[in-house]
Amino acid sequence: MRPMLYLTVAFTLLFIVGDLMDNASDFLNAGTTPLELGYYYALRLPSMVIMIVPLCLLLAVLYSLSTLTRHSEITAMRASGISIYRIVHPYLFMGILCLAFTAGVNEYTGPKFAYRADQFVDNQVRADDQVYYEQIAFKNPAAGHIWYIHQFDTRNYTMKDVELTQQREDGSDLRKYNAGKASWMDGRWWFENGTMQEYDEQGNRLGLAKPFQALEMRNLSEIPEDFMGEIKDPAYQSSAELWEYIKTHQFLSPETLTKYEVDFHHRLSMPFVCIIIVMIGIPVGAHTGRKGAFAGIMLALGMFFAFYATQFTMEYFAKQMYIVPWLGPWGAIIAFSTIGGIMIHRMR
Repeated sequence: MRPMLYLTVAFTLLFIVGDLMDNASDFLNAGTTPLELGYYYALRLPSMVIMIVPLCLLLAVLYSLSTLTRHSEITAMRASGISIYRIVHPYLFMGILCLAFTAGVNEYTGPKFAYRADQFVDNQVRADDQVYYEQIAFKNPAAGHIWYIHQFDTRNYTMKDVELTQQREDGSDLRKYNAGKASWMDGRWWFENGTMQEYDEQGNRLGLAKPFQALEMRNLSEIPEDFMGEIKDPAYQSSAELWEYIKTHQFLSPETLTKYEVDFHHRLSMPFVCIIIVMIGIPVGAHTGRKGAFAGIMLALGMFFAFYATQFTMEYFAKQMYIVPWLGPWGAIIAFSTIGGIMIHRMR
């Protein structure tokens, strides 16, 4: 735990320094205050957990096992009748804890905070609030809703100049709303300062448009995250958001849907790197304890980066539709967990 804590702090500081060097000129030109910088890095760090934690876990496992081997502690435990599988239990338990931690951060805070952090940087460069406004065209075939939003504020989920068309099952227009503003409050949308026009089955208007000052839209199934899914790059979406996007966008081309499916499986698979890291670090650390730590570190780091290279390559093949989408991210997980299991078994 102690070396892992030190390593986590060290790699976090290295990340902050590297990122600050990239964006220093933008921050200086915008007159960013230290408090704003603190806010920015508080947003940025959760997205780096998925990279920092596995690397720190690997080095901590190598340090711990090489120390035990160097002092013949593993030999003493084996001579006392303790199996190799019992010896590695604490390390696997730490891997599971790190898996749970990184999975939680990767799903609930990392993507969302990374998106906010990039918006913050863009705002420093442009020095206006336009980076927080998006123009959106959204279609929900299941509900028969078509939205055109002139401005969507990603900070508080308010809309300006909204047009919502509700259609019948046959595709004809049922009614159309035009609102100057729409707000998300109490789990539903509220339209303000607009009109509502109804249509018959032939598409003809039924009377004049009815004006309204405020209208509670109880029966709309769309939530703010649905619109955010249209805006954000897949790198900024959680697995739940990606899956919802896939389900509601079956009308897209197979090539586009395949890319989203690969990103969905990538998001799910990444926390399992923590288990693979432990399975690689255990045999390498135990074997190199007497021979010096440098060789073991180089071997483990080589396998660490080989894993990412393999996963990147397989994901590329999956997005090109050479292999099924799930195999791209999970193929490297399966292959390296098998390699790690064989290496641990051979320790006997």
